[in-house]
This record gives sequence, C-alpha cells and structure tokens, in this order.
Amino acid sequence: MDEQEAIRAARQIIDEIHDERIFDLIGEYVRFGRTTKVLAPIKIPGVNTNALSMVYAQATANIFGYEVEDRVFQITSEKRDRKIDPMLRLALPPVFAGEIEAGADYILIDDVFTTGGTLAGLRGYVHRHGGNVIVCSTLAAGTRVTREATRYDKRQMGVALAPTNARVRDLRNALGDEYHAVDSVFCEGLKYGLQQLTEQEARFVSNQARTIRTCGESVSDWFAGKILAARSPEI
Repeated sequence: MDEQEAIRAARQIIDEIHDERIFDLIGEYVRFGRTTKVLAPIKIPGVNTNALSMVYAQATANIFGYEVEDRVFQITSEKRDRKIDPMLRLALPPVFAGEIEAGADYILIDDVFTTGGTLAGLRGYVHRHGGNVIVCSTLAAGTRVTREATRYDKRQMGVALAPTNARVRDLRNALGDEYHAVDSVFCEGLKYGLQQLTEQEARFVSNQARTIRTCGESVSDWFAGKILAARSPEI
C-alpha cells in the first residue's frame, strides 16, 4: 500500500470510528490567543508514515484552524515497533528529535493508546524544550486501558495517562521495601524513575512485582535483567 492509499484508508477508518464530541472536549483545553500546534508522533519520512495519526492530527488542526507541526519526529526503534510485550516497550522508550517552539501550546495526537509510553515520551520532549502540552487525544485505547471504564462516555471521552493516586499507592505496596531499589534501576537504565510511569506502565510493574515476590526473587534484579535483555542486539 502506497502513502496515498494508506491515507485514504486512514480517513475511512476515522470516519467510521471517530466520535465528533471529542473535538468539543479538546476545545475545553484550548487557550485562545496563544500559538497552538497539533503534534503527532510521526516517524521519520520514508520509514513509516503512521497514516492514522497523520490524518487524525490534520483533522484536529482543521477543526481549530491550527497547523500540524511537521518538524518533530519519532526516531524509530524496530525492536519496539514490532513488539507488544509491555516489558519490551517499557525498556525501550521512544526517542524524539526536532524543533519545539518555546512557549507554544501543543495538542498531542496518536492512533492507539496502549501503555501510554509514546504520548508520555512526546509530552516530556515538548516540555523539556519549552513547549506546553494542553491535551492529548487518541482514536482508540486498548482493552487494558478501558477495562475499568464501564460507562460508554468514560470509555470514549477519557482514560488516565498519569497514574492515579490509587495506582501510586498500589505500586508502593507491591514493591514494598524494594521501591527505592527498583526506582534506582529505572533511573539508571531508562533515565526516568517510577514517578514518571504512566497509569498502564505502573499497573504492569505492580503486577510483575507481586508475581516476582511470590517466586521469592528480587524485584530490582528482575527488572534490571529485563531492561538489559531488551536492549541486547539479539532481540
């Protein structure tokens, strides 16, 4: 499928599944009178067009009269893109490059919310370079994300990216006296700590920690080994 065919297919998918009320919700976060851009985690041109994100970003920009930022790219990681294993995706956070306009507001757009790592990484990149992320929106979310959202409106209109207070407590309880050791492993291996995990990533770490503890193993050693293995050339 060439690029134009991919874009046409993406438009058809968006027309079929998108709820127009999302634009009303996005509009509640817009700060009029400020420079605002729409940004999607687009891969480097010629590598992966990510048509769904591109088309959704352009549709959002058209609604509000903004521009799609085309100077920021996600540097592809073939190992990460081809895997759905949450540990591998956690151990290989996305890397971004390109120019962010300091002081500008950004609406982040993506196709599917799974663990939230891509959006969280892009948000961090924007903030580190002086921009402001005002809202994030995706076309769909995985079943793990929406499992606890039983009402239709909640499934359609918002799920948690940052960990809830309950999730933070659960993570601390699951790690127990190894909390700081695991945090150090993450800071050393991933360059960010447990406080920067998304809701779904924190859920995964909590569940894994309980399983590891049941087996009598060290949680920090397990995560250190998994991070090292994920980055090895053999995978």
